[in-house]
Formats: sequence, C-alpha cells, structure tokens
Amino acid sequence: MRFLPYCAISLFVTGFTLLVVGIATERAHPEPTAQARTFDFRFEPIVTSTGTSTVTSVPATAHATATPFAGQVARMRIPSIGADHPVEEIGITNNQLDTPTDANGSIGWYYIYDRPGHGGNAVFSAHKNYNFQDGPFARLDKVNPGDSIIVEMKDGPEYAYEVIFYHRYDVESIPMGELIVAPQKPPESEWITLITCGGRFQATEESGLGYYLERDVVIAARIR
Repeated sequence: MRFLPYCAISLFVTGFTLLVVGIATERAHPEPTAQARTFDFRFEPIVTSTGTSTVTSVPATAHATATPFAGQVARMRIPSIGADHPVEEIGITNNQLDTPTDANGSIGWYYIYDRPGHGGNAVFSAHKNYNFQDGPFARLDKVNPGDSIIVEMKDGPEYAYEVIFYHRYDVESIPMGELIVAPQKPPESEWITLITCGGRFQATEESGLGYYLERDVVIAARIR
C-alpha cells in the first residue's frame, strides 16, 4: 500500500509567511532519518536542535563573470543520484511559494531570488514524489560531499557546483529565511540551495493521505 502525502514548508521571510504545498506519494514504510556523514568544514553550518547535518570544506570558488548571463535557467543535472530534469521559473502566488507545474518532471527555480551565475544563492525546489512516481528530488538525501550539480542555461553557459552541505530539518524549525538569504555564504562564493520533502511520513487517513514531517536541504558551491 502507498500513501498519498502532501508536503508543506512554512517560511517566514521579510515579515510574512510563505507556504510551499505539493501533493506527493510515499511507501507505507517511510525511510528512517538520514544518518550523519562526517567530514571537515570551514564555515559555520546552518543547524537547528533537531535533524541531521553534514558540512564539508568550501571548494575553490568561481566568481560571476563580468557580464553574467541573463537568459533562462534550462536544466539541472545531479549525476550521482541520476537526476536530470528541466528547470521552470516559479515564484509566489497568493503569498505562497509556487511548486513546479510538472510535478514529476520539473525542478523549480525561484526567480524572485538570486540567479545562477550572478554570485548569489539561487534557490531550487522539487517534489520528492508525486502521484505514486518519483519526483526530481526523490534521492536528494543520497548526495555526498563533493558530488557535482550542473545548472545549464538555455543557449548559454553551464555552471558547475560542488555539494558542501546537507541537513534534514524538522518542518517546524526549518530556517527558510537563512536558507534563502544565506548569511554564512562567503562573499566571494556562489551557492545554490535545493529543498524537498523528506524524512518521516505521517499518515492521517486510512486512504494514506498524510504529510512529511521533515525537509531535506542541500547546498552546493560553484566551482566553475
């Protein structure tokens, strides 16, 4: 039997609450909380009193070009977990952060925040699963330090990033403002932040309707 959960990420940013909501599916026996993968680090991680985190050394950074590419973000590849999906622009509707319209096929980039290649922190989200099928970020919690993430720009350059951070947050304590603003990011570094549902699953109805209790977050630093 499979469950039909929904995921909701509560955010508090710039004085008002934003909400990410999506319909997803999970097996009857959800995976256990991820275990820590320990390795060295050189910057203060974003952590809370709950969840599991891993942080690695910040790699040599690649700076934004003198004239950053301003075209469409086209695709994201994460070879280590077999993710290769188109990217669609998403924003805010009715004070809620949008989710990708193609739930199983697309990764969403929040164009209202930073753009890849411009030296900031670009924020992406995608479903873990939807309608009994894996979503683009189904295995996001399986990435390891040093794994590569490639962001392709339409008719433009490719940007390569290296995973430096993983944390599983409780849905009630995920620091979305910090994850978006990225105060820990060194000024000379460029990051991308990937967010999805994960961890424990709570069924609320006999039909299997329920929700995830945690959120998986990966941060990667640009290397070229």
